[in-house]
Formats: sequence, structure tokens, C-alpha cells
Amino acid sequence: MDQFSSYPAEMASVLSKQWESRGFPLDLLPPNASLVSLLDVCYQASLLREEDAPVRCRVIYANRTHLKSITTEQSRPHVLSFSEPATLSPHNLRKLYAAADFYRAALAVTTAEDGTLVIWGLVVTGTEWVNRVEGSRFDGVSLPPNLVVHAIRPGHLVASSGYMRVLETNQGQLLIDGFDPFRSTWISSRFASVREELVRRVPEDHAGDAGKTKVCESFVRDLAQSVVRRVLRLVRNRRHGGLMVVLPNGSHEDGTCEQWLRFRVQFQSDDSTLLYHEMMQRLMTRALAVARTRQLAVLTWSDYQQFRDAELRRFDDQLIDFSHFLADMMTVDGALILDHSFRLIGFGGEILGDTPVQNIHRAIDIEGHQTVVEPADSAGTRHRSAYRLVNGLNHAIAVVVSQDGDVRFVAHHNDQLTYWPYLP
Repeated sequence: MDQFSSYPAEMASVLSKQWESRGFPLDLLPPNASLVSLLDVCYQASLLREEDAPVRCRVIYANRTHLKSITTEQSRPHVLSFSEPATLSPHNLRKLYAAADFYRAALAVTTAEDGTLVIWGLVVTGTEWVNRVEGSRFDGVSLPPNLVVHAIRPGHLVASSGYMRVLETNQGQLLIDGFDPFRSTWISSRFASVREELVRRVPEDHAGDAGKTKVCESFVRDLAQSVVRRVLRLVRNRRHGGLMVVLPNGSHEDGTCEQWLRFRVQFQSDDSTLLYHEMMQRLMTRALAVARTRQLAVLTWSDYQQFRDAELRRFDDQLIDFSHFLADMMTVDGALILDHSFRLIGFGGEILGDTPVQNIHRAIDIEGHQTVVEPADSAGTRHRSAYRLVNGLNHAIAVVVSQDGDVRFVAHHNDQLTYWPYLP
């Protein structure tokens, strides 16, 4: 993961390079001096507070023509223009951000005739954009590929093209080439048997025989990953930190938990701990029924995201509630423990064992083929506990969220203890 000093001029330079390398239109970026100013104002505003609340906002660099370029009126954001534009400044962002709630609206900025940056309106997006960022089913408004700067917390900015993340700055460092382990083959392969079981357990009259709609295995993968992505976002935003450990199926019965963990709360092992499995089966059954009405041969994640069905919407709401439930347990001191089937084993888990880990490998590619060695004690107590567990239980996966929002996936991979910095 490359890191640079996050001064606004450096940020603007790297952002321009990243923007061009991703193929986004260069004419959608402001001139360099204005880009530096825009990033500087957002950075300074993120350090301010208004009535004891930190400034959190989204700023989109666009004019009305850009926002009207979205083809369908239904997916176009609602735009409200100010009768008198306001100068873009940290003070004005602090005064206006509450009206443009971070999750519901963005402040529209453009360059005035005299070359100054001005805030000219509100762009109402609704909250569904979060689902799109997390890979969940998206039923919200679209944004053109213009620059959007998210001021998330003090000193923490994310720059994106529409909803596509380009770079992130946090704790004085500019984070560019992080990883999204969900897109790797190694993590997908570890859950392959669970996905196959879920597909097999779909009721027979909805299963994929000849002439009937089949469910794509990647559909199960993408749906499960959307839940975990939401959990990580919730824990990051709470600024508390947390630890999630995923153990192989059967670990709640074969003595693994007793050997490695002391729980604040351990759940009684019955069908109630397989809540997620039940929701997934009901959701897939209904999604396949909708897919058949559309005469689809295979149900994919992309198809599912286009469905407009009241029952599926209720399932979506249940999965959101489940994500919040997991995040709540994850923020209790200790570890949230699940298995590969998302069975709830317990939370507040203290990781036992006193064999220290001296070194850990940091992945520098998404599959972990190339790594660099780091001392394990350069991380905090929560991280070292995760390293120790995964080093002893090679089939476990740990996801560590630090209080500053840093996320690491930890696994024993290619015969070595490895972590991946998570940047979705």
C-alpha cells in the first residue's frame, strides 16, 4: 500500500494521476489550483466542529448540466440551487453541512466566472448510495462521474468519481493502492463449500433443473460480502474498533473454541444461531421466483440488484438489521466469533495462548503472492491477539478494525501469516 504525505498540493497531484489512470474524464476535475483549494477546504472543515458535532459532508464538483446528464429522470438526483452562491470555505462548510446530511445529500461546488470556488446548491441523493458503495442491492439515484470529496472524520477524506473510490487520506497519509480482499480468489475458495450447500438447500421446485432458473454461486458470495462490508463500515464509523473472527464450521463442537477462546457471552448451539442461513435461503427462494417471471436462465447478483419487489425489499431490510446486530457485538471488548456459515458462536471473546508472534507478512498484491515482513509488535494489542489466533488456527480468518478506522484482514496464506490492508 503506497503512502504519501497528505498535504493538499500532494493530494491534488496524486489524485489527478489516479484519476487519469482509471480513465475518468479529466475535464471533470477543476484546474490544479482549484483542486488544491477544494481539497484543502474539505480537509480543514473536517477538523472543525459545529455545536460539538464534527463536520461530515460530501462535496461534488459539478454544475447543473453535469447533474442533468443522467439519462433517466427517475434515477437523477434532486437538485436545489441557491439564489446566492456561497464562497467555498471551511466556515461555510461548517455552517451548511447539517443541511446536507452526509448520507442524504451533497453540497454542489463549481468554479465561478472570477475563478473562485462557490457552493451553489444541494444535491439530494438519498441514502441508497451507501448500498452501492458496499456492493449491496442498489435502488437509488445515480451520479455522473464527477469528483466527489467525502469529509468523513477529522483529517479523513475520500475522493471518488461518482460512487467509484479513487483515493483516501487518513492520519496524515494518502492511501492509494490498498486491497479489497473480497475480490481475491483465496478468500472466495475458503467459503466455496458453504455457498454450494446454500444453493443445494434451496427448495426443489425452485432449484436449477433443466428448464428452470439456476442461482449463480457468485450470487451467494456477493450477498454475503455485502453484509460484511456494511458491518465494517458501521464499526469504522463508530470509532471504537473491533475484531471479527471466522472459524471453520464445527469449531463450536470440536473443542477449538474452548482451547483458544474465553467468552464474555457464548450462544447455546441451536438453530437460532443460524439466523443468517435462514434469511439467505428465504431470500434466494423469492429471488428465484422473481427471476423465473423474467425468464432468466441464471440468477446473478447484477440481476438481483435490478429487481423491484416488495418481499425482497423486506429481506434487504432484515440483512441491514443483521449487519447492525453483528456490528453491535463486534464493538464489545473482545472478538465476535462466527463460523464459515455465519453461525453466531459468541462475542466478547478473549483470545487465549501465550505464544507470541514475532513477524507478520504484509501483502502487496491482492492474492498475497508478494509480501514484505513487518514486526508483529508494531501493531496494537487487538491486532497481536488476532495474529496469535490465526497463527495457531491456520484456517481461521480475522478482521481487525482499529479505533482510527484502519482495517486488516489476517489469514494464514501460502504457508505464512499474512495481512491485507482493506480499502474498499
